[in-house]
Amino acid sequence: QPQSSMPKERAKKTFREHSQRCQQGIQFQKEKGQHILKNPLVISSIVEKAGLHSTDVVLEVGPGTGNLTVKLLEKCKKVVACEIDTRLVAELQKRVQGSPVSSKLQVMVGNILKMELPYFDACVANLPYQISSAF
Repeated sequence: QPQSSMPKERAKKTFREHSQRCQQGIQFQKEKGQHILKNPLVISSIVEKAGLHSTDVVLEVGPGTGNLTVKLLEKCKKVVACEIDTRLVAELQKRVQGSPVSSKLQVMVGNILKMELPYFDACVANLPYQISSAF
């Protein structure tokens, strides 16, 4: 078959509109750079690449609803989760409440860039967009 010299017309790219809400019905605040990590393969990859030990204290910045947090809690001694949004803090606390790992979670409420940080061995985070360059 002869090749046409005419360039192929590219199909227009379409972008999926990501929902502004998570399963719990929380409206995310774009001005705070909020985005929720949902892909379990990405979460597992982050945890695996962090090379955590069962004796590690992990600092997590912007835990959101806790998708990464729960996996970190399974791997390490303690997670110190710093979250600025009190609505998400409540969701995170509800999520681990009554679970075997709940005693391993410490939540600090406020702006991580203005906090005095506690001792930690590793920082593992899906950083909020707004603070990624400042962090």
